[in-house]
Formats: sequence, structure tokens, C-alpha cells
Amino acid sequence: MSVRVLWKTSVSLYGLAFFYFLLPCVLSAQNSAQDGVGTHGKKSIRAVRSELAVVVDGSLEEPAWREAQVALGFIQKDPHEGQPSTERTEFRVLYTASTLYFGVICYDSDSTGILATERRRDSRLDNDDTITLVLDTFHDHRNAFMFRTNPLGTQYDALITDEGNTLNENWDEKWDVAVQISPAGWMAEIAIPFKSLRVSEEDGNIWGLDLQRVIRRKNEQTYWTNYRRGFKLESLSQAGHLQGIENIETGMRFRVKPYLSAGGKQEVRRQASSPLGTDAFRTTTKNASDIGLEVMKYRITPSLTADFTWNTDFGQTEVDDQQVNLDRFPIFFPEKREFFLEGAGIYEFGLARAEATTDMKIFHTRRIGLAEEKIKVGSSEQKVTLPIPITAGARVTGNLQGFTLGLMNVQTDSLESLKIAENNLSVLRMKRNVFSRSFIGGFVLNREIGGSADFNRVYGLDANFTFYRYLTLAGLWAKSSERKDTEQDWVSTGTAKWEDDFWVIGADYVFIEPNFRDDLGFVARKNMRRITPQFGIKPRPRSGPIRQIRLVPRFDYITDRDWTVQSKSNHYTVRMELQDGGSFSIQPHTIFERLAKPFEVRRIDDPQKPVLLVAPPGDYNWWYLGFLYNANPARRLSGSIRIQPEPGYYGGDLTRWNLRPRFRVTNNLATELDYQINQFTFKESKFTDHVINFSLYYNFNNRWLTSTTVQYNNVETFAGLNFRLNYIFRPGDDFFLVFNEGRRVGGPLDGQKDRSLQAKLTYSFDF
Repeated sequence: MSVRVLWKTSVSLYGLAFFYFLLPCVLSAQNSAQDGVGTHGKKSIRAVRSELAVVVDGSLEEPAWREAQVALGFIQKDPHEGQPSTERTEFRVLYTASTLYFGVICYDSDSTGILATERRRDSRLDNDDTITLVLDTFHDHRNAFMFRTNPLGTQYDALITDEGNTLNENWDEKWDVAVQISPAGWMAEIAIPFKSLRVSEEDGNIWGLDLQRVIRRKNEQTYWTNYRRGFKLESLSQAGHLQGIENIETGMRFRVKPYLSAGGKQEVRRQASSPLGTDAFRTTTKNASDIGLEVMKYRITPSLTADFTWNTDFGQTEVDDQQVNLDRFPIFFPEKREFFLEGAGIYEFGLARAEATTDMKIFHTRRIGLAEEKIKVGSSEQKVTLPIPITAGARVTGNLQGFTLGLMNVQTDSLESLKIAENNLSVLRMKRNVFSRSFIGGFVLNREIGGSADFNRVYGLDANFTFYRYLTLAGLWAKSSERKDTEQDWVSTGTAKWEDDFWVIGADYVFIEPNFRDDLGFVARKNMRRITPQFGIKPRPRSGPIRQIRLVPRFDYITDRDWTVQSKSNHYTVRMELQDGGSFSIQPHTIFERLAKPFEVRRIDDPQKPVLLVAPPGDYNWWYLGFLYNANPARRLSGSIRIQPEPGYYGGDLTRWNLRPRFRVTNNLATELDYQINQFTFKESKFTDHVINFSLYYNFNNRWLTSTTVQYNNVETFAGLNFRLNYIFRPGDDFFLVFNEGRRVGGPLDGQKDRSLQAKLTYSFDF
């Protein structure tokens, strides 16, 4: 039987099995949804109203706190599921007309062992003792606001969408926290204005609520409600209930947040040789001062918000990490700009991931306001990311008549020097919750290119069903449209997976046709059909240093649309989670790659002897064995180390090293290093890549924060320095001072520099 017939038969059988398996699930879920039976937590607490404002000082001695109901009974998820927490935790809830308050007491039998090291706003606080609370204000069991703090009062907040399928960590709102450490443990007092949330104006509504406490030195995770393994804190279907909130003021309806920036940019470029044969440089300095509207926000209804931005500036955005691409396909870079990150969960759709890579993302906001251009460097070309001015942008996000809605439109300016025309870019996303933990949705993307008749549109449907707590069934179909008529211009994905704390069983597929065009998305590889089954177990030893072992083989089988094999990867990773919070992995893999055309492995612009290393067309088989160790994050010196030899890599030999130490010098000073080394032996050539991303963080307190990043990449002959001072002078408003310098070191562009110095101030006005 031919490969094509075999795979068509297999796909048909998978489809029939999928249908017969899905039908009883749907019927069961319908019954569950109708009678209200679900997996939601059973605990509840009633908030007590206080007519006087609560002083946020980390103490719960005010009379109002004595009137509040006390919630106890935190239960372990790890290390002993279902057992009471080894340390007592209790919390209370108060509210006034404008603010919601939580008072949490974390008792500790050894207060000297309390870990608190991080002061950076929006750090995940993985190295510290923490308290995290999630608020499902519309009680839809899917979406929530997350707030986290440590014994230093450091703030972390995020938006949860679809039970954690998307976690937007760059969402920032106005809230306050104060903490105190005592011989009995530590206390946190948290104040969240109702205007910082999306809440219903109807009285008596029940909210979803859960709290998590992490005791880092014990690597212990305890929960008020959601203690079952196989679920995350973001799994709102497992949360408890908050009752009693009524007669509140939702507050802000209209916010204006302008910005003012001042600074300059400097370029140093090499000139043609002078008559004497010496190189000359030209320095150009430009004014980079500006004024604009960071955001104007209008709350149309309690659940629907409109945002507008004008002359948007992203000067304070963190720089991308330096990377070297060792694959034939492009690298996926995440979004870091604030305007596009707020509410980003609504626009997260059409995401297909392979192991440690992204195959596709239907809508990727980095395609707005950024352009990848090729520049000539000696005899080779390099891709650089250049900013495109954003004239204005608007969006509407939230809930409308039972639908989740996301609508965005952005106008970008032209760049004549790069022959980039004006563009109008828009996306519409709608989805509807069905059953208890599922949704169906649709989307339309559009790009109109100014001065031409060219356009690109993508439209499609998607769905995600969750049944029996751990079973996920998901699918997507999308088609592109452009000026010229094309065929083979669609994509499709599907997933069927069961994953609990012991079993992992599933399969997924990704079909990307050759002519699918998505100007607002990321598509790494076209003309691809990937089918990926996996089956494994995650046992937990009864004793010893290992907490859990993950044995989940995964098999990637990739063909073109004619079912001719192009790539095969077999993954046999064994991961061991240690009791102290560290982990160790052994990662044997086998790889098959078929090259239809030559693959440029590396081009080295050596003035003495330029080197071009090319793998000719043909079939390539090799294996690699990776070793990865992650140290206990509670240690002063933590981080990870990875070693991965790949003998036979495209006919050569490759060894990858990745060193990522983190050293906590004091509670104010910490350093992080990401050092990648790639050692190649290819035919008769040997060369080594060095890619360094080093960061130093010094934080005077929770409001004055600094970061310094040093980068080096010998492949692109690049060295860079980024310094950022952030003063949070009031919640939601900042002063930034940012210095950037990038220069070419060695190679044909040696001596080229780009520098910028910018100060930026934002100030918001709420009405």
C-alpha cells in the first residue's frame, strides 16, 4: 500500500473515531450544562462591607477586619495531593463602595525560612514565597484577573483567558498591596479598585475566587479550592465562590493617558574609502522627541471597553533576545509592546505548536508596526526588524450579548526609504461559550495596502471542547483571499488529547497549503501536513528525591500536500521533577530531513577566506541526545544548563550548549545570563557561535527599578547595550529613561553604530 493511500485511510479512520468519541461527550456535556452540574469548587466566602476606607499597611488590626469571615482549609496539590497544608493560611474579604480588599495571613513555623528576593514589577516571583488570587468577576468559569505578591510586596498581575490557554502577563492595572513579616509568618493586605476590573453592575452576583500559596523552601503548593492535580490555578472551573458584593461603584468610565518623550538618535555609518585609502565614518543625529496618546480608554459597558491610541511610541519596550537560527524556517519572536498585549487573550487563535517551536499563529501582532528587511552584509544577507510608525489604532474588547468580541483597526505610516506603503490592518474576533468549559468562534483578518489594489484577507472558524475534566477536542479551519485567484490557500488544525496527572494520550494535525497567505500572521512552513501522536505516563514515586517522572514519547510526521515525506522527528524525552523544585531531563531524538534544494547551513564573511557551507539536496538522518538540568529556584544561585550533541547534523556535527545561571546577590540586585554556544564541524570547516544575553537588575525599591542588558552575537557581528530606568510614581503611570546602543564588531560592517537616549513620561486622567 502506498504512503498516500495509507495516510488517507488513517485520516479517515481517525475522523470516524473522532466522531463516535465526540458524540457521547457532547450529549453528556449538554446534560451537565443543563442541570448545572460541573467541576466547580464547593467552597464559598462572603465579603463584608465596610463604610470606612481600609488603610493598606499590611496589618489586619483594624476593627473592620475583625468583622470579616475567616476562610481556612488550604489543601496541598504538591507534594501530597489532598493533604492539609503544612503551614496554616487564612484570609478575609472586605469591600467598600469603590474597592475590594483581601487580608491574607501566612503563618510559618520557621519565619527565618521565608523567601523573598524579587522587587521587579511583573516578575513571575518563581523564586519566592507567594500568595496568588484569581477573580472570575463574571463567573463564566473561564476568564479571570490574577494578582500575586511576595513578602516584599512585589506586584504581579495578569489576565486569564479560557482557563489559562492564554495568560497575558503584560496586563497592568491600578491596585495596591502592603506586607509585614513577623515571627509568626507574613501578612499581605491587597486593595483592588473595582474600576480596575470588569464587573457587572447588577447586585448580588457571585464571583469565582481561588487563592494559591507557595512555600518555596518546601516546594509546596497549597490551594483554597483547586488542589486537584491535572489542573492549574488558571482553571477557573475549579474555583470557589465569592458572595455578598453589592451597591458598588464601578468607577472609571473614561481614561486618557498621554505621553511625552524627549531624546535623540544617532547613526554612525561607514563611508567609501578616502583618496588616501583610509575608511571614513559619517555621524547623523536626529531629534527623537515626541508627544502622543498612549491610550484613551472608554468603558462602553461594564464588560465592553474601547481603546484608542495615536502616534504610538514603544521606546520603553524591552529588546528582543539575540538568537541564532539553526533551522531552515524562521524563528518566532513574542510580542512585547504594551498596547498589543493588553486584552491579547481575545486575539489568541490559530496557534499551532510543535516541540519547542511555533508552526503557525493566524494573528500575530508583531506584523503590525514592525517590518523584517534584508540588509547586505558582505556577501550575505541578514534580516533586521525595523519599526514602522503607527499613525493611530483603535480596538473594542469584551463581552456583548453573550459573545466574546475583539475588534482592532490600526493605520501605519509609509517609509519611503524602505519602499513601504501605508497600510490599514484590521481583525475581528468573535466567540461564544458553550457547555461548561467550551467555545466556538470565528475570525476575519484584513490588510489593505495603500496606493495599490493589493490586499490580503483571512477568515475562518475554530472550536475548543473540554469534557470529562481532562479531555480536549479542538479544531480550526481558515482560508486566505487576495487580489489574484488562487487554489490550495487554506489551513486546518485539529487536536484530541486526554491529559491528567498520570496519563497523556492524544494526537494533533496541522495542514498548511502552499498558497495560504497571511500578512497578519506567522507561518513558519507552507505546503506542510504534520501529524503528531503521543502517548505517555507521568508516575510519582512514593519516596525519594524525585517527585514526578514524565515519560511521553512524541512523533512528528511531516509530508507535503501530496503525502511525500519531508521530515520525521521522534522525541523520547524523560523528565524528572525533583522534590526541591529542580528538574533533570534526558532527551533522545531521531531526525529525518529531506532537502529539495540546497540548505545554506552557514555563511561566514571572513575577510581572509569567506566560507559558505551548504548541505546539498538529499535525505539526511541523524540523532541527538540532550541533557537539561534546572536548579532549585529557591537557591541564591539557580538557573539551568543544557548540552546537546547532534552527530550527523545535515552531514556535519553540531554540539549545542546553553548556560542560563541566575545569581541573586541581594534582595535588590540580581543577574541573569543566557549564553548559547554552537560548535560546528562541517566538511573541512570548524566554527563556533557565541550568543550572549546578560541582564543585571538593581531595584532600589518596588517603585525605582533598573535593568541593564548586554548582548553579543558573533554570527551577526553584533554587540548591544540597553539600560532602562523605570520609576512607577503612581500605579499605572511611569517615567522611563532608556539608553540603547548597537554596534557591529568585526566583519564588513565593523564600526557601524546606532545609539538612542530617550526619556518618557506617562500620566493618566480618569473620569
